[in-house]
Amino acid sequence: MGVNEQTKILLLGGGALGSIFGWRLQEGGCFVSVICRSNYEVVKASGYQIESVKYGNGNFVPDMVFKSCSEAIAKSDFVYDYILICTKSLPNISNPADLLKGCSVSESTVIVLIQNGIDIEKYFFEVFPKNVLISATAYIDTKQTDSGVIVHGERVSLYYGLYRPEGADGEVDAGKEAKSQALLEKLERCLVSGNVDSKILENIQRERWNKLIWNSTLNPISVLSGGSNSKEMLENPNIRQLVVNAMKETISVGEAVVKMPLEDFPSEDIPDLLIGQMLKRKNAVYPSMMMDYMFKRPMEHEVILHNAIKYADRLGIDVPILKTIYALILGTEAKYLKRAK
Repeated sequence: MGVNEQTKILLLGGGALGSIFGWRLQEGGCFVSVICRSNYEVVKASGYQIESVKYGNGNFVPDMVFKSCSEAIAKSDFVYDYILICTKSLPNISNPADLLKGCSVSESTVIVLIQNGIDIEKYFFEVFPKNVLISATAYIDTKQTDSGVIVHGERVSLYYGLYRPEGADGEVDAGKEAKSQALLEKLERCLVSGNVDSKILENIQRERWNKLIWNSTLNPISVLSGGSNSKEMLENPNIRQLVVNAMKETISVGEAVVKMPLEDFPSEDIPDLLIGQMLKRKNAVYPSMMMDYMFKRPMEHEVILHNAIKYADRLGIDVPILKTIYALILGTEAKYLKRAK
């Protein structure tokens, strides 16, 4: 299959998360370009060395490797069908849409946000209002142990749907909606061909809050407990109870925001189910905040914790545990970032 016949993917963020999705999309027949930062030289020279429990070991060599989005657009003699954003969302540091700053992104290109947190889409919608915007949540256990060396566990799932800004329900263009749905389904075919658990959701914001139950609790608590992985946290009864109590706060806020239960079973059963799933995994999970803490990088506390707290305040919901965790995470990050300057 020639390049012109392939679905063309530009992956922005060539770390642990992006490399796995890029690998599977290429395996599924897509043409995959990757924008790398710190690991550029290694990936450009020899690609990624991947050790995966689910897929076995492999070598992912992207079709093209670039240092920036502007370079990728300028040096590619075709229009990308999809741009996958696989970086952290750090609006407290800079506008997340600045990642595409200076890029001549075609209006026909679909922007896919594979990022944690809530309220992450608005930044891209403001800059690219005519592009189809897909919001996605990833469930994956992966880490980059060295430049271009990726260790992946048992799961890689992507749940996604069309982003519809608040108040836009009454302005649906049937033709545009049909075209957007077709692009959504095309992405699904690409992912399924690469053996990725893939699911299109009508209510993606419900799923984002569902994912936040994990992200707003195990992520920061892994840092605050001294850098603990999932098994170390959940096998400690005191930390486990803290996780459960924090999860209950996130669930109460999420259900108030989306105006429906976050799961199709009783909400009070969610914490024990999530914890049970974590403990059944062959390998422990190393949360992304824990990895950022270890490498002294900024953490995604704005979109994972602060945005949820702001919703709670607007809705009059008491979330003392989340507020405590947020304050401690801010203090922890400020201490090591200040030292690094």
